[in-house]
Amino acid sequence: MSFDLILDDGNVFLCGRLKRTSIGIRDGKIAAIGSLNSLSGNGKRIDLAGKLVIPGGVDPHTHIEGYSSAGTIKNGTESAAIGGTTTVLDFSQANKSEDTVAAAASKIKRFSESSSLDFTIKPMMVTEDFASSERLESIFSKLSNMGIMAVKIFTTYKNLGRYANNYQILQGMNIARKYGIIVQIHAENNDFLEGNLESLLAQGKTEAKYHAISKPPVSEDVAVADSALMAGESGAKVYCVHLSTKTSPEIIDIARLHGIDIYGETCPQYLILDSSYLERENGNEYLCSPPLRQKEDNKRMWDAIASGKIQAVGSDHVPFLAEQKRAGIPFNRVPNGIPGIETRLPLLFSEGVQKGRITLEKFVDVISSSPAKIFNLYPRKGSISIGSDADITVIDTKLEHGLRAEDLHMGTDIAIYSHMKTKGWPVLTISGGEILAENDVFTGRGKKGHFLEKGGI
Repeated sequence: MSFDLILDDGNVFLCGRLKRTSIGIRDGKIAAIGSLNSLSGNGKRIDLAGKLVIPGGVDPHTHIEGYSSAGTIKNGTESAAIGGTTTVLDFSQANKSEDTVAAAASKIKRFSESSSLDFTIKPMMVTEDFASSERLESIFSKLSNMGIMAVKIFTTYKNLGRYANNYQILQGMNIARKYGIIVQIHAENNDFLEGNLESLLAQGKTEAKYHAISKPPVSEDVAVADSALMAGESGAKVYCVHLSTKTSPEIIDIARLHGIDIYGETCPQYLILDSSYLERENGNEYLCSPPLRQKEDNKRMWDAIASGKIQAVGSDHVPFLAEQKRAGIPFNRVPNGIPGIETRLPLLFSEGVQKGRITLEKFVDVISSSPAKIFNLYPRKGSISIGSDADITVIDTKLEHGLRAEDLHMGTDIAIYSHMKTKGWPVLTISGGEILAENDVFTGRGKKGHFLEKGGI
C-alpha cells in the first residue's frame, strides 16, 4: 500500500487513549494506522518524535468576515490553521440588499473562493423572517435545499432587527425540525437588557464596566431555560451558544437528563477572563456578548466541561481593531466581539489539560469530536480513524508560545490574552491530507476548503 504522506511515531489520540503509532494518508483520507516503518518508496514522511497527535480542531462558532474591517476569509482560515483548527462553522448575515437565503448563498460562494479550511455556513435570522409561518416555511425549505445544516436565532437585539419572541422561536423550532435543521440560540433575554441599559445610561454610567451590569447572569439563564423548554416542546435539535454563567450549564444538563435534544457551548473568554478586565484602561477591547462574568463563573464553567454539562467550546471569533473598539462611547456603542480563532485550541490545552482542569480526552471532545458529532460531521471530522478526513493537528506539549498581537496572525492589534503564554502549541496542521501550517507559518497556499452540506457526509 502506498501513501501520499506518512506521520511517523506520534503519540496519537485513538478511541479515548494515547497510542505511540504512525498514520498513513492517501487521497485526503486516513488510510492506515499502525506500524509503517517497513514501507518504502512512498510520499513524504514526517517524524513526529512522540508529539501529541489529535483530530483537527472543529470550531463551531466563528464570525470570520462581515463584522470587522480586520476580518477576511483568507486571513481567518489561515490563522485558524496555525492554531490547529481544520474546520470552521461560520455565519452569514443579511445586509440591506439581501434576504437571509441570499446572504447564505453569497457567503458560501465567498468562502468557497477564499477559505483554506472546510466549512459550513449558518444563516443568522432576522425579525422579518418570522413575519408569518408561510415565510418561515419558505426560508427553511430553501436553506435545506442549499445544504444548510443550522440557523441562528436571537432572543435579543431588537434595535438591530434580529430579535424573535418565544412564540416566533417555537415556530422556528417546529419548522427547523421538519427540515432537519439545527437551531442555534443566542440566549440573552431582551427585556432585562433593555430595562438595565435604559436605567444605566440615565444615571450617566457609560464606561465599559457597566456592560456586564447591563447584561446580568439572569438574562442568560432565563433565555437558556426558555430555549430548553421550547426544544422539548418542538423536538428540535437546539444548540445554545457562548454560555457564560455558572447556572446555564446546569439548565442544559437538566434538560438533557429529561431527554431534550439540547447542547451547550462556551468560549475561552468565559473560562479565563472575568469582568475586572472591563475596568482596565482598554476595557472596551474586552466587550463581548454575553459579557465577561465573575471568577466563580469561570471555575464553574471549567467544572461543567469536565463533567460533560458543556459539550463544545467555540471561539466566537470577531477580529475588530482597537481603533474600532475605542470609538464606542457609551458602552452600548462599542462593537461587541473579540478575536480568538487562533488561540482557542492551544488555550484549552494549556489552561485545561496542562493545569489539570480537564482530561486530554475531554479536551479532544469539546475542541473537535463533540462539535463534529453535534453538527453531523462525525466521523468524517473530529476523529482519527480509517476513512476519516485526514484533518490532523500535532501539538508540541512543551512548547511555550506568546499571545501578544505580534505573536499571532489574526490581523488585529487586539490581544486579550497578551499577559499570558501557553504551554503547548500546534506545530503541524493537516487538512484533507495537505500540510496547511507548520511551526507558526501558514504553508497551504492554494488549498481550497469545501462546503460541508447537511446530509452530505
